[in-house]
Amino acid sequence: MKKNYWLFALLVFIIGIGCKKPNSGVPDGNNGGDNGGNNGGDTTVFTLGEPQIKPLPVVYQEEYNAGTVKPGDHTQHMLDLSYCESDPDRIYMAQDVCNIWVSKNNGQDWFTLRNEGLLSPFVISVEVDPLNKNRVLAAVQCRYYDDVNQNYQGIYQSLDGGINWQKKMARTQLGEVRSSTKLITYAPTSKDPVLGYATRWYAAFSEYKETLNGDELIADDGLLYSDDGGSSWAEVRKLPAPDFGEKIRGIKVHTTKPEKVFLYGTGGLYRFEDATNPSGGVTKLSGRNGLAEGDIWGKLYQSPSGNVLIVAVSRKGIYKSTNAGSSWTLLYDWKDVNYCYVNESFPDKIFAVPYENSAMQIRISDDGGQTWNEPTNPNIQYRPGYGGGNWIKKLNGQFTYILPDPRNVNNVFIHTKSKNFRSTDGGVSWTVSDDGFNGSSQNGAEQMFDPVNPDRFAYFMTDRSVIVTTTRGRWFQKNTVVPENFGINWKTCLAGALHPSEPVVLACVGRSPNGKLLRSGDNGVTWSLASDGNKARWVVAYDLQNPNYCYQSNERSSDGGQSWTQLPNMPANSIICGVSRSNGSIIYAMNALGGGTKKRVWASADRGDSWQLVIDAAWDLTFPGPNNMFVFTVDPLNPNIVYTSSSNGHITKWDVSVSPAQPTNISINGVSEPDFFINLFAIDPRHPGVMYAANQRANTGNAVFRSIDGGVSWQNISNYIPQGSIKGLSVSPVTGEVYISGQNGSLVMLPPYATSNTAYEVVPYTNNHLVEPYN
Repeated sequence: MKKNYWLFALLVFIIGIGCKKPNSGVPDGNNGGDNGGNNGGDTTVFTLGEPQIKPLPVVYQEEYNAGTVKPGDHTQHMLDLSYCESDPDRIYMAQDVCNIWVSKNNGQDWFTLRNEGLLSPFVISVEVDPLNKNRVLAAVQCRYYDDVNQNYQGIYQSLDGGINWQKKMARTQLGEVRSSTKLITYAPTSKDPVLGYATRWYAAFSEYKETLNGDELIADDGLLYSDDGGSSWAEVRKLPAPDFGEKIRGIKVHTTKPEKVFLYGTGGLYRFEDATNPSGGVTKLSGRNGLAEGDIWGKLYQSPSGNVLIVAVSRKGIYKSTNAGSSWTLLYDWKDVNYCYVNESFPDKIFAVPYENSAMQIRISDDGGQTWNEPTNPNIQYRPGYGGGNWIKKLNGQFTYILPDPRNVNNVFIHTKSKNFRSTDGGVSWTVSDDGFNGSSQNGAEQMFDPVNPDRFAYFMTDRSVIVTTTRGRWFQKNTVVPENFGINWKTCLAGALHPSEPVVLACVGRSPNGKLLRSGDNGVTWSLASDGNKARWVVAYDLQNPNYCYQSNERSSDGGQSWTQLPNMPANSIICGVSRSNGSIIYAMNALGGGTKKRVWASADRGDSWQLVIDAAWDLTFPGPNNMFVFTVDPLNPNIVYTSSSNGHITKWDVSVSPAQPTNISINGVSEPDFFINLFAIDPRHPGVMYAANQRANTGNAVFRSIDGGVSWQNISNYIPQGSIKGLSVSPVTGEVYISGQNGSLVMLPPYATSNTAYEVVPYTNNHLVEPYN
């Protein structure tokens, strides 16, 4: 440690005293500098009862004015949908990045589920038992960027409608096919009324898995079966890409013969003649007897006898066999077709879905494929404010799944391009059917809030960039970021900050983990490039006392973020990791990039002109997995107190006013489960004894915690919050409200003390999260 550190510490102390009040940007509260929840003369009463939580999704002014009270802010795709044969009103949706949703009324309203025990949130297929609507099977994997979930992939079963899950077969290299799929299914003849469920089940997984290095065939492929309703599984054989195609999209069991199984995907259509026999024969049906070679999407139709088969070959047409596949005829010659779905109770009702870039509309036949019609485009409109372009009015694309109602030929549900619609007239007209389905995720940021005005805050969002509200969340400004205008290939916002007194917003936008810095001078209406270069900018922050100064990456601005210069003396491989709220000239940097040790933190008391090493940890301070992001929080009142990850995945509090820095470990409720790691940590700026923490691992029952005594004890509030992929955790400095977000949508939670001027009180939404068994 350099000798002049003590001069640095003295300077930090003097500046901290001079800036603790009235220009700190921190409203009155616990100003004693301690981290107790109710000390230092503060008379606030803190209680840890049941948390009060509401959805706070993105709603545009047009929709808010229309009086919608069950908003749905789409973004995420569903890879598989399934209804229960004994109760078709019960529909499950498998979200590609976050858990399983449920509808109890045929898709009109949607609910998140606790999903506890579904230990990876990336669901690629779901199927519900035909006799028991609460008995559900799902296949989950981990995306290429999230290998922390690697060991938790596999087949899971729920016996209570998705509230709780148990892993039934591990599959640590499960493939990733991002299109509508049906990878798990049951044999219709195995439905056992005495047992109350179908006994014979099959699952099929292909070799394809997206990786950081490109499209590589590395997944653990195979055909599996179960004879006890999915409770145990055995692998029959491998499904190598040269023989069965690199992407398997679906599997279906013969209607009358449980040993015959159809499989389809990029390799075409196959039939296993004796599916549980490792040496059983396999017949490739594609490329012969009239069925064209090609990629098969959608769902294979079989008549009750098994003689009639209907299937779409992508970009070629829809084909039909009347003799169990021995010969085929072209039923519909349409080169734009992508999917085919048939109402199995009314097989004359056929839906043909085109691929997205065709810009064509869905086509529907009511006479078994003899004639085809399209719905009227103006009748297909999404929620007010979303416009009427092809993304909305064209029901097409690779993530389209159709569920015809087996009870009524005119009723049909569709998920397409992350939106849900229903039709009650056979597809002539469509209405929105995603009430409660809030899939938009904001990534959180300490300075996403105006420090004095509760009406103004911003969502820095995955996929949807930056969206600002000046109405306390009633409605949001529409996003206008066009990636092509700035030379970036996506619009995810990784970090950002609001100017404390002007309508200025800074945002790092791109594709994780890198982006360019954009600036808006009108609360997000228009944008300009502030700092070029596609690089990590994981903390963006203003000096709240002198907002002409702001910081991000290894750069500083002295004109409110309009222009930026590189800090010449920053330590090698380091990135700015924190800026003090109470004294914005004090900033911190971590060597988390490139060849850095990822164990060191430096501090600067002069806006980054000079640096002192203040933390040299014995462990890696960054997240486990392929990225180098980190937990780093500066105490909102005392700039000498900072928080990082601890060696066991919990939190370490550091006092850097002494040398060496003094660490104190904070244990989050004594949790010691495998791979537990707090990747989100936030402190209430008004009451620093009030803290929040979120676990990187999902669905373990240990997702989100809060403390009112500075981290001495913690309340587990995971039961009240969707547990998968929590990405945002931030506390308003004005109201103390907690903004929590993941790919199941964005939420707002009241603090554990009385407050006012809250978003919670003005948004008219109700909680749609199910934590107990339901009807």
